[in-house]
Order: sequence, then C-alpha cells, then structure tokens
Amino acid sequence: MKALITGASSGFGKDFASKLSKMGYDIVAVARSKEKLEELKKEVETNFEMEVMDLSKQENLYKLHKKYSGQIDLLINNAGFGECGRFDQTDIEKEINMIDLNVTSLHILTKLFYTEFVKRDSGQILNVASIAAFQPGPLMATYYASKAYVYNLTMALYEENRRNK
Repeated sequence: MKALITGASSGFGKDFASKLSKMGYDIVAVARSKEKLEELKKEVETNFEMEVMDLSKQENLYKLHKKYSGQIDLLINNAGFGECGRFDQTDIEKEINMIDLNVTSLHILTKLFYTEFVKRDSGQILNVASIAAFQPGPLMATYYASKAYVYNLTMALYEENRRNK
C-alpha cells in the first residue's frame, strides 16, 4: 500500500506520514521544504519518497499525478495555509495563492486520483478540511471559504460514490 500525502513536512501531514508508515504504508511525502522532508524521512519506518514542490503551481500537480499514476492507494490532500486580517486589508496575491493551494490544487489532485480510483474500483482520498468549513470566519474569510469548498466537494463525491455502488 502506498500513500501520497501533501503538506507532509509538518502538522497533520507529518503525523499522517508517521502513523501510516507504522501501519506498513509506503509514503510519498510532498512539501516545499526539502529540509523538513529529510527530517521526516529519518522517522519513517517504510519506503519513503520525497517530492519537493510548490503545489500552488498547477503544472506540478499534473507532474505528480503522472509520476505516481497507478501506484497510489491513499491520497491525503493536506497542504494548505491561512491568512489572518480584515478582508479589506489582507494581501490579494497571498489570498489567491491560498485559493490556488487550498482549493485548486486539492481539486485537481482529487479529480485526477478519484477518476483513477473509480476506474480500478479501489483507492481512498482524505481531504483535510477544518471546523472552519461550517461557519463564517471573520478575519479569516478566504481561509474559511476555502475549507467550506473542501468539505462540500468531499461530501458530494462521497454521495456520488455511495449511490453508484
């Protein structure tokens, strides 16, 4: 079994990699920080591959899928970040980058691997949302909106898949 984990260099992503390796999964860890991924590699108990890349760049998503197509059993879309501040005062470029990472990259990877998993009738996807998905987020409006997208996309796919069984 092989798991591809985005945002694997810290937080939940690092924890997922550590736990899954103990369960016998081979790990493909994706993050921007080579140093943090190298630290994680020392902790992992199974085969470990590192992919150092910025997932807010769409071309990297397609490269990642092409490289691991047919090999992944579990996709964990965990990469993301937030920005705090009044909506009229936060940096629009940083917010667009947040949307590119939190929403667009998750959508593309989900679409590519989900399509593959449906065709072969196996595979799992865990999209990491947040309690932020269930409420408005003053001072973090873009982040909360991005997590609502993640939650709603994931639930829609769950229902589609459940009904097609």
